[in-house]
Amino acid sequence: MNELYKSPTFYAHVINGFLLLFAFIFLLQNYSEVTSTPYKTIVLTLLFALVIAIHGLSHLALQVYFNYNPIVDILKKD
Repeated sequence: MNELYKSPTFYAHVINGFLLLFAFIFLLQNYSEVTSTPYKTIVLTLLFALVIAIHGLSHLALQVYFNYNPIVDILKKD
């Protein structure tokens, strides 16, 4: 598990998570402007689906290559 923090995959995943959080906060603050038309709403929904899928794939890579699953780690602490 110590090798996990030396991996660029881990840092790419962390940065991706922060960018997702920033985008979600930005969306909440500007919701009425961003979803002014149905077309923009559809594009935004598809964009978030794509981004969440890519983030999920990075979870899978971390789990397969480094045996890192934060959900299992949280459940083991309880």
